[in-house]
Amino acid sequence: MIWALPLIMALYNCNSRFRMVMGYGLLVIGYWLLVIEKQKKMANVNVFKLIFFTFVLVSCDSGDIAEQIHNTTDTGRTVKLTGTFVGINSWESKYAVSLAGFSTGNNYAQVVRTIPNTTPDNTKVEFIQSNISDDINTIELAITNRLRERIITLASVNLDDLSDKKDTIRLDVGTIDVSRFEALQMGLFNKACIQCHGGNGGAGAASLNLTRGNAFTQLVNKPSTRKEGMMRVISGDARQSLIHQLLSEGGENLLHVNHTEILSNQFKENTNEVRLLLDEWINGLEAPSDSPEGGVNVEN
Repeated sequence: MIWALPLIMALYNCNSRFRMVMGYGLLVIGYWLLVIEKQKKMANVNVFKLIFFTFVLVSCDSGDIAEQIHNTTDTGRTVKLTGTFVGINSWESKYAVSLAGFSTGNNYAQVVRTIPNTTPDNTKVEFIQSNISDDINTIELAITNRLRERIITLASVNLDDLSDKKDTIRLDVGTIDVSRFEALQMGLFNKACIQCHGGNGGAGAASLNLTRGNAFTQLVNKPSTRKEGMMRVISGDARQSLIHQLLSEGGENLLHVNHTEILSNQFKENTNEVRLLLDEWINGLEAPSDSPEGGVNVEN
């Protein structure tokens, strides 16, 4: 029975339930090895003893690893998004309306939760994003693509402005239309355009008012007051639209104001993504003749 002493020592050192169960199992195996040895039915019983001792010795240690695995704590921040959403189901599968966390200088989200594109209009959404690390600077309601890349931001919270890291951060967006044109209204026109175009309550520079409720009708199939022979937006043709040319590389000197520079200053990390979204909206507009009362239909 001297050979069974390592087993007894191993059981003594075990301080987790899993290792105790393993130890007792090995004790049963040891008992049957003794029986077989006495009955002389196993010629190579010493080999089995060696294997048995090996399992015993590796099965137990101080138990520190088990405690490290199970005693984890949540040290990150938590954000709760609430809102009633309209227009989510207007986005194709390559885009998603997401709650996403970004670090400064990085256009790819480190954490992201998406709202299914099949969500019906007027659906109340409420969910929580936890374990937000300290290197995340902003939490945003944004349009993202499949690569977690930010396309355009609809609402955001700057985490650097919040000193208390324990309280749940609440992002309540109320009732919000996140269809394509409304995303452009919130993320592009409101952020970068209305300062000159209607935000002060006037007609706006170049008689163009890009505030909510005015932008669509003053853009689509309307002639420019500054560039003769050009249309601000031509339904279905982004490249021939003045707004596309103004905001694209090479359009810096098209008018006396450098709109390309304004765009790149406002969207340092996602300039090209905003341009693409604008172009896709324009190309998705139907021809004027197909719309009621001579207007235009739009694929949001």
